[in-house]
Amino acid sequence: MIKNFSPASLGINGRQSELIELALTYGFTGMDVDMHEMLRRAQRTNVEDAAKYLEAAEIQIGGFELGIDLDADEEAFAILLAGVHPIADLAKQLGGTRSYVRVPAATDRLPYHEYFDIQSNRLTQISRVLEPRGIQLGIGFSAGKELEEGKEFPFTRNVDGLIALLKSVSETNVGILLDTWDWVVGEGTIEQLRELGTDDIVAVRLGSVTADADLSAVNSGDRVLPEQEGGLNHVDVIKQLESISFQGPVCPSASNQSYKGQTRESIVQRAQEAIDGISTAAGLTVAKLPMETIEDIPYEPNPIS
Repeated sequence: MIKNFSPASLGINGRQSELIELALTYGFTGMDVDMHEMLRRAQRTNVEDAAKYLEAAEIQIGGFELGIDLDADEEAFAILLAGVHPIADLAKQLGGTRSYVRVPAATDRLPYHEYFDIQSNRLTQISRVLEPRGIQLGIGFSAGKELEEGKEFPFTRNVDGLIALLKSVSETNVGILLDTWDWVVGEGTIEQLRELGTDDIVAVRLGSVTADADLSAVNSGDRVLPEQEGGLNHVDVIKQLESISFQGPVCPSASNQSYKGQTRESIVQRAQEAIDGISTAAGLTVAKLPMETIEDIPYEPNPIS
């Protein structure tokens, strides 16, 4: 497993060099990358310049968000799909092998069964763009109850719905973006998780539901850093992933509403402590944190004096 740092999953942002330094400081060996920003940098200069911080840090690319709105109309989706090609080409060049997308929780476009066919077709099209580049497509869902408000038709907001949709996509580079917060809120069980093989899972995000949350009305802000026990025992999750020799990225996640007023560094430190504590309890060896950070990655090129 890759101890992975996903800034977006923790609700933080910053310059790439700053985020890389945080990842290294707290012992993360992988990091999700904003591939769209990388592409913009590469187009302004070149790929080598865009990737210089990643190469200097020798950190592994855990994965990247495709950023595709699967609820877009046909014309807009065609444009978004065309944009996957250069993103996938760059990812292949940089060694990225995992991408993520989430299906809509609800829609105003069509009833479930008709919309299901559209989503299955769109996911198939995306996976066929990624497959020749050796990139997996991790498909997740969003279980927050607020996401269906104001929408006419509910869609995929639970584990059973996600599994049914995945089975409709025949491409072999498709798997689950396993988010334990969504798994619990979406009525998933540890038994269903144990039915998954290593080829069924692309990436894992660990998050817990707030202790006082009502699962029938929980929203996306009710996500806190992963705890060892709770709705889904995270120690058991890590043990299960280890038993199937899962080699993908595993990252902590939380809503930024759960730590208002805290610094980015304190947030990442808490996330590191959470995932290291779970891994240790699961019997895994956790590497010690580096004594000092990399200080030779400049935020900006130094001017010539």
